Amino acid sequence: MSSSDLRLEDRLIPLQEIRSATKNFSKENLIGEGGYGQVYKGQFTERLQNCTAAVKRFYSHYSQGKKEFLNELNLISKCDHENIIPFIGYCNEGDEMIIVSKYAINGSLDGHLEDPNKRLSMTWPQRLTICLGAANAINYLHSDLSEDYDVIHRNIKSGAILLDENLEAKICSFALSIEVSRNQQQIYEKAAGTHFYMDPTYHESGILKKDADVYSFGVVMFELLSGTLAYYKIKIGDDKPLPLINMVRRYYNIDGLDKLIDSQIRYQTDRRSLDTFIETAYRCISYNLNDRPSMVRIVKRITEALDIHNHAAASTITIRSHPHQNLEHLLIPLEEIRLATSDFSDENWIGGGGFGKVYKGRWENRTAAFKRYRQKEKYGETEFRNELQMMPKLHHENIIRLIGYCNEGDEMIIVYDYAVNGSLECYLEEKSKRGRLTWAHRLRICIGAARGLKHLQASHGEDKILVHRDFKSGNILLDDNMEPLISDLGLSIVVDRNKGQVYDLTAGTNFYMDPIYRESGIIKSETDVYSLGVMLFEMLSGMPAYYQRAIEKDSEPQYLINLVRRYSYDDGLVELIDPLIKDQIDIRSFLIFKEIASKCISFNFKDRPSWNRIIKRLEEALHVQEQRDASTIAMRSQLSHQDKKLEDFRIPLEEITLATHKFSKIIGKGGFGVVYEGQFSERWQNCTVAIKRLNPEGLQGNNEFQNELNMMFKFHHQNIINFLGYCSEGNEMIIVNEYASNGSLEDYLADVLNKKRRSLTWCISLNSKDRPTIDTIIDKLEEALEFQVSFTG
Repeated sequence: MSSSDLRLEDRLIPLQEIRSATKNFSKENLIGEGGYGQVYKGQFTERLQNCTAAVKRFYSHYSQGKKEFLNELNLISKCDHENIIPFIGYCNEGDEMIIVSKYAINGSLDGHLEDPNKRLSMTWPQRLTICLGAANAINYLHSDLSEDYDVIHRNIKSGAILLDENLEAKICSFALSIEVSRNQQQIYEKAAGTHFYMDPTYHESGILKKDADVYSFGVVMFELLSGTLAYYKIKIGDDKPLPLINMVRRYYNIDGLDKLIDSQIRYQTDRRSLDTFIETAYRCISYNLNDRPSMVRIVKRITEALDIHNHAAASTITIRSHPHQNLEHLLIPLEEIRLATSDFSDENWIGGGGFGKVYKGRWENRTAAFKRYRQKEKYGETEFRNELQMMPKLHHENIIRLIGYCNEGDEMIIVYDYAVNGSLECYLEEKSKRGRLTWAHRLRICIGAARGLKHLQASHGEDKILVHRDFKSGNILLDDNMEPLISDLGLSIVVDRNKGQVYDLTAGTNFYMDPIYRESGIIKSETDVYSLGVMLFEMLSGMPAYYQRAIEKDSEPQYLINLVRRYSYDDGLVELIDPLIKDQIDIRSFLIFKEIASKCISFNFKDRPSWNRIIKRLEEALHVQEQRDASTIAMRSQLSHQDKKLEDFRIPLEEITLATHKFSKIIGKGGFGVVYEGQFSERWQNCTVAIKRLNPEGLQGNNEFQNELNMMFKFHHQNIINFLGYCSEGNEMIIVNEYASNGSLEDYLADVLNKKRRSLTWCISLNSKDRPTIDTIIDKLEEALEFQVSFTG
């Protein structure tokens, strides 16, 4: 009978029975202790089916003891999952607070990692299975325990993962867990948990989200990979000893963490399985919450890592530090491929291109895609070898996964995971499929594609860039969760960062090809940025780049990018929005998206944004779209300009006078006039505003007022103050903006720093050529912030 089938009172166990089971809490029965209390092994009588149990006795003198006891009792009694320790009963007599649960014969995971003999017995597939079980349990807490709320554990660590007789993971220790209503985006809680496993974002801000458990679980994943507990310090070479996660951050981009792999599993681990695991774990501990995967995604990726290992159990890893990677373990006999594809039958054909054809087939109990290159073609052989050389180094959730290859006789075949939803291009071409892609879905696909390209370009180390050269919607595949997977690296090329400009014969697909590269042959990182920009506009318009369309009634049909360039400088670009999403797209999300996509296709390399910048802005567009119904000051400015005229934002003087209590609360002044704080009525959503009242005889006259008014009306950006309305009755010239509760930066500088910082001199160089672009400034500031967070963390 499950926990949910009984009332809590039915699980009461008399204190005398617990004393008898634990030999009156004898030292010989003590099996663990922590800040909350102690755990004893207990042998119960026939009434409880002669079971062996773990008896958790909370400290009665501990100030938080009662609260944590009731909290854990409330949660563990509701749980019914194979990877959560089963609840047996409880006792709450006098000062005693006791929870009884099933005894895990193999103790805790941290005990296994700490004991060299136990750790030796833990194979790589066993570690993956433990991870998978724990991830399933956390996913259950986050999503499946209740329809009304999610549970955040808050203390995930290897010490809170118990192991049964089959080394199956069982999550325990719910004293700090919190139920969060699904209507709440986030909550604020005083930081609690175990230091080395605690999410630094939560620790610093008190903002608690499910991502906090994801971070902690990422730490556990690295413990299993390294065989080292998070609070132990590791020494590599002559480096100073550092805790596990510090070492992970230091070496991740140097050698893929090969030096951190537990020596007990190093030669039993498949390289692809290992990289899938590492990439997932590293995303879990990202400082950027948007980069952290959901537990559903984590479960899927660990399952993939386990499947890869099981399919390649006989192979051993080739450490990245070796100059040549051995691909022999990826060889698939031609006979097996012919069998899998029914000898390349037409019914198994699923696509093709200049390189050859792609077939669907069953291989080793899974569906795979078989890319068959044209025989006896010079360029076909070059692309085959190029793609085969690049793919084994790429392990990312947004890059298609290599399974193997065949190179027998004239046959050149590369085998990949099968993407069940086909290509993005097919979705754009078919209206019925395109209609299933909401604006939020499209943004997620764009973000995934950008992340894949970022990883791809950085895959060859700090001194080299891998440029795809043929990025397009036809080379973006969609898995069962509509996650994008970048494919087709036959034309990709590795460029040395230190060589300055690199030239090569142009290659790629015309409508997606960077015009600078086409004309000059210069290959840079920005070559792929341009192609991504084209794909972004495809997603916005629902129109493949090679389709033609007319915007105005009597105008000539033009290709997508020609239309974008023609109409991007006014509101005409709104007419390009796919009619299937036009009613659902948030105007602010659209403006953020339009701005970053337009920069991607700039004719000036320097204007094209970095991958970090692209991903950040796309995430902002998605966040705005998802929060559209929760916006606090959407006001009338939420509507697009073609739907509203400036005149529609006029506010009566009487209402402004009422909101400011007859212009009584001054919050700023200058040569222009005075700024007042105001509180509008319910008609204006009771919002607090800043009311700028220009002095008719001041430095700004009517011309300046009209100019500022026109500019503010046009601006829609998260870092420009939100325009709400204006008044121009009689001699009054008033502009109403959103209220900034923390005042101006000038106030902060004057009050706190008292002097300007030297770092500003770079931006105010007298030589205009030395001044960075705004995008470069933003990127450098983001790098500084990321470094500061990592340094303090």
